[in-house]
Amino acid sequence: MKISNTIAVLFLGGKSTRMGNLTAKKHKSLLNIGGYSILSHIYTQLRIFGIKEIIFCTGYKSNKIIDYSKKKILKDSNKILNIINKKNIKNTPNIFFSNLTEDNSTSQRIFGARKKIGKKNILVLYGDTLLNLSIKKYKTFLNKNMKLDIALTISNPIEKFGVVKLKDDKIISFSEKKSTKTRWVNSGWIFIKNEIIKKIKNIDLNFENTILTKTDKFNILGFKNKNYYMPIDNITDLHNANIDWKNNKKTWY
Repeated sequence: MKISNTIAVLFLGGKSTRMGNLTAKKHKSLLNIGGYSILSHIYTQLRIFGIKEIIFCTGYKSNKIIDYSKKKILKDSNKILNIINKKNIKNTPNIFFSNLTEDNSTSQRIFGARKKIGKKNILVLYGDTLLNLSIKKYKTFLNKNMKLDIALTISNPIEKFGVVKLKDDKIISFSEKKSTKTRWVNSGWIFIKNEIIKKIKNIDLNFENTILTKTDKFNILGFKNKNYYMPIDNITDLHNANIDWKNNKKTWY
């Protein structure tokens, strides 16, 4: 599978109301972790990965994202590369914008970017999710599975709450915030072949519902990410990500 024929599609549309006042004037992807925006961290990961083109699918506060991307994202990314000792990375992906509203589905976002996608495969990422993807293993996985339609990166997160098991009304076990080995979740970095993109028909629904659920029709393989995974869903997640960065600057690199 040639990454050179792949364009990244980054979802940056949502309003992120669970972040409270932090997102009243800026998009969640522009909130800082270690002094650098979440967006700049993801952009840096894509630079390291070797992606040459990225489509920012924006909605809420799109003007803020566009302004930051044109003026500062590369400077911040270069600083991050310097911090993590990857100054040798010279790849600077071209950024394109597909602007819709905050209420559009993920299918509509892909559909809106279809002209720029053209005949390329896409790599879908979420603009609020950090994970330490093993780039070498991921590329090897794609190359070994040439007949796949979709490669879904999945992670095994720690439960955010204590989990109980019941027998009638009696609690027979309690597990406090640990990983469940049988629970794997979609964590972004979704590789989709170009011919599958054309099958996204009902654009009012998220493509996750119209495409990823059709396991009987498409060859969907899961790439298990056993490293760091942090979706920034709320203020606590943002705080924890900042602590993780402070403790180890290579947490998601």
